Amino acid sequence: MDIKELHYFRRVYEEGGINRAAKQLFISPQGLSKVIQKLEEELDVPLFARTQAGMSATEYGTCLYRHCQDILRKYDELEADIRRIRMQSRQFRIGFSCGVLNVFPFHKIDMIRKHLDIPVRWDEGEKEEIMQSLLGDGYDAGFVIGPVAEKELWTRELYSKKPDAIVYEGHPFYDREEISIGELREESLITLNEKFYCYHSFVQRCRDFDFSPQIVIKTMESQLIYRFCREGMGVGIDVDIHQTELNLKGIRRIPLSDAAAWKIFLVIRKDRLKEKMLRQFADMFS
Repeated sequence: MDIKELHYFRRVYEEGGINRAAKQLFISPQGLSKVIQKLEEELDVPLFARTQAGMSATEYGTCLYRHCQDILRKYDELEADIRRIRMQSRQFRIGFSCGVLNVFPFHKIDMIRKHLDIPVRWDEGEKEEIMQSLLGDGYDAGFVIGPVAEKELWTRELYSKKPDAIVYEGHPFYDREEISIGELREESLITLNEKFYCYHSFVQRCRDFDFSPQIVIKTMESQLIYRFCREGMGVGIDVDIHQTELNLKGIRRIPLSDAAAWKIFLVIRKDRLKEKMLRQFADMFS
């Protein structure tokens, strides 16, 4: 006998029939009948008398109903206490893919703290680490770059922007209004490294044009792309998501006409969207 079975029994007792109770419980009458039969076998007494008019409780059934009311009330009190204790020690954990914080409005962090009324902890990491933590019991929510294939995760697109080519003065592309990915085939290129989704997205887009890019410098800091480019060490690839104004003296930012967009997605585990706190959090980014 478990709590769910007692809930089911109580509903049958109060509705006076399997079919009416099953509709209330959103289960099949056959499944509900098996639950009642299991309880009767476990207690070794008939709980209901079956008639054409429905079901009427036996003396044993009335006795169980009286006791199950106390048990279920105590169980509800236990759940409420556990929720209270959990909330007192709980943190709301958010994971950010590398690069997201460049465009994430920091005032949202304070809004989240005030709105959810619990401490908020956030970390920056690689996309795959964040996804695995979301699928487990780590992060409550994540902001990642690029599409999410996992069926267990719910996503909402929040931001989209295409990368540009950063070209130094004197390069044949310098006066162009736009550049195609295919035109980069023979170019020495400067990009962020493998920790960033934009690196993998750019490499894949080059392969769509049947070539592997000649990346001569990979960096963790996007500002270094501009510095190396200014020195004529190659054409830079970067998404304009910088909070501070960059020095563009001697270089130009030129749109890549057929580049894949750099997109940010809010990600939450689907089975947790029923939680009030996570619904409220998702609504803040609707």
